[in-house]
Amino acid sequence: MIRQELKNILQKIFPDEDIVIDYVPKEKQGDYSTNIAFRIAAQKKKQPYEIAQEIASLIQHPMIESISVHKPAFINFTIANGYILKKLFSEPDTIDLGKGQKIMIEFVSANPTGPINIASARAAAVGDSLIKLLNRTGYEAVSEYYVNDGGRQSSLLAESVKQRIKELNGKSADIPEGGYHGEYIIDLAREIREKGIADIEKIKEYAIDYFIEGHKRILQEFGVEFNNWIRESSIYEKGYVDEVLGLFQEKKLTYVKDGAVWLRTTEFGDKEDRVVITSDKRHTYLLPDIAYHLDKMKRQYNRLINIWGPDHQAQIRSLQSGMMALGYPRGMLEVLIVQQVHLRKAGKLIKMSKRAGVLKTLEELLKHIPKDVVRFFLVMRSNSQHLDFDLDLALKQSDENPVYYVQYAHARIKSIIKKAQEQGIECCNSFAKDLIKEKEEITLAKAILRYCEVVEDAARNFEPYMLAYYLIELARVFHYFYQKLRVIGENKKLTQARLALINRTAETIKSGLEILGVSCPERM
Repeated sequence: MIRQELKNILQKIFPDEDIVIDYVPKEKQGDYSTNIAFRIAAQKKKQPYEIAQEIASLIQHPMIESISVHKPAFINFTIANGYILKKLFSEPDTIDLGKGQKIMIEFVSANPTGPINIASARAAAVGDSLIKLLNRTGYEAVSEYYVNDGGRQSSLLAESVKQRIKELNGKSADIPEGGYHGEYIIDLAREIREKGIADIEKIKEYAIDYFIEGHKRILQEFGVEFNNWIRESSIYEKGYVDEVLGLFQEKKLTYVKDGAVWLRTTEFGDKEDRVVITSDKRHTYLLPDIAYHLDKMKRQYNRLINIWGPDHQAQIRSLQSGMMALGYPRGMLEVLIVQQVHLRKAGKLIKMSKRAGVLKTLEELLKHIPKDVVRFFLVMRSNSQHLDFDLDLALKQSDENPVYYVQYAHARIKSIIKKAQEQGIECCNSFAKDLIKEKEEITLAKAILRYCEVVEDAARNFEPYMLAYYLIELARVFHYFYQKLRVIGENKKLTQARLALINRTAETIKSGLEILGVSCPERM
């Protein structure tokens, strides 16, 4: 990668410095930039601009066409066109960010109390894209779905179903406080009644299996398949909950207060100690959750990543403290918060609520919006940002729709290549590279070469949106190139050169869309 090569050049001059290479804004001169002069100036107690000029004078390399210094002290590098083209048509860069580390990503993990909603769909799109990103960058990434088949929510589900069965039998229903009122519960209740299931535990077991199968089916339709599905009940069966509690008691990290058992999580950075067993002998969510993460670590992962919704923000420190109490470093577990999705239609917000039954599910969304559009739209913002999903825009098949815009660039390129083949002109990487010299051609070549750098950044930051925005920009650069320059012309050698350039563009778009779980049609 060119960025890494520039970093290596500067690292030889400043071996003890953390070199940062950024992209130069479009309106400025150059391709890449560094701010190293600011830090060196502070050390030498000199003016940053003066230091930047000194550093620039030290650098000579055939890949660099020119170096310019811009106030206050940025050093900008313009990469030589010949080097750009040589790099573009050589073996692609390999990214070994992970160096073979085994990493577990747990995501979605929606309670099996209803269909997959839009918020969980965003977690699915982000998580699945992240798995693909990490596997492309040298990690061994595995996906997991944790099924909470124990605890209060499952009991509330069972009681809600039981009350709906009573209603179907002509009696009045009394849905418990915090229970589930949605119409989807009636369909489940009818199915359970027809099978003659009356025992509350059997109802709970059937209901949980019913929703798990529904989750698997719709996620598969969404292009998301998990390596592992793990149930909370299996953590109890393996004895990990008792093992964790025993370890905490052995380390004297638990105490009894007001009849409840507390864990001393404050010793590991939590803002307060946490109850793990209530006064009426029920386990809080934290104890089996810590036990579940012990189960993960016993499976020999180097690192764990959980993708949670914003309603679980407060639980992060408690779980990390629990892991530290077991003897693992805080950095072993990282929790990514993926913010909420707001559906909009005609500029107005559509409300969603599972318990009240006003529910916009992934299944309903996929009936109206193509999977490719849903996947792309759900990764178009940083995980930390709320996402507005514009239903009207999602249905447009025009340049306004970003996924259509990117896919169309690929389809257009394939159409051009096919037309050239019909005229007897084949696309290959053996051509006169010095024929590519127009500004639009070089801009496109540079945009393609940034692909590996963007993939690396997206993987390092756990942010698939970076790749989505890159693909939109690459499509924009290609469309502009195509407006300005003719690909198939009378000059056969120039035609071959431009065919090779746009073919690399198509390969890059396809590779990026594959990571995002979006198809790449050759005709539209």
